[in-house]
Amino acid sequence: MEIPKMFMGRQRMPGAIERALKGVPDVAQPVNPISAPITNAPPQSGYVFVPSIGLYVAKQRTLQGSNWYDCHKGLQANGERMPTIPEFVEFLKYLRANPNGVKDTPKQEVESILDDILAVRDPYRAEWLDADFKVKGKLMNKKLYINYNHELKGGNLEPKNTEPLEQCLMKDRQPGIDLDSWLSNPTKQGLPQKNVKIGSIWYWYPRSDDNSVARFSANSVRANLDCYRYPSNSSTGLGVRAIRRASP
Repeated sequence: MEIPKMFMGRQRMPGAIERALKGVPDVAQPVNPISAPITNAPPQSGYVFVPSIGLYVAKQRTLQGSNWYDCHKGLQANGERMPTIPEFVEFLKYLRANPNGVKDTPKQEVESILDDILAVRDPYRAEWLDADFKVKGKLMNKKLYINYNHELKGGNLEPKNTEPLEQCLMKDRQPGIDLDSWLSNPTKQGLPQKNVKIGSIWYWYPRSDDNSVARFSANSVRANLDCYRYPSNSSTGLGVRAIRRASP
């Protein structure tokens, strides 16, 4: 029996038929190094590397007193950007999962970062998150969308990502949502699930007013995840936590 030179529409390679009969592909699929996640990176002063997202996150907030728009502009002028809600979630999860410290960030410093974000105490502290909520569609087909990964183009902020808002908790909880329940099982867009457990983190759901963005804050009364903040707001305690890319 003559072995054909073509097999399954392609030129036969040595052993191709034998491999096909065994269910093994005749050509190994190459790994794309660009899409491979960066799980390790050298320390950078003032930043924590979060392996799950392959990004550096600033240990401290900057651009205090700036509104949401100006924080985007200030960060991007420095080659940085604002964290999305899922990135903020991963940052919190990483620090809380490593209370004894992470690379170049000892235990005491991890505790200080978490205290600055979550502690119910004075003074007021808050940080913008890269999530903007907009209504799209006409009449009965209107839907609420989430915009994120904004970048400056011609002096205007434009989102790289625009998606219909997934099912999430769409009612205020004052109080509150459970921090562990939220962080352990957020939606893909970083928001609390509809069945998130009751807890002490106050929550304001995304509004359909075309003028709402997200931020996390804390003061002497409560800590809050707020998706109902005006982007033009500013205060001395409100800033942003910069994100930097890690080099492959």
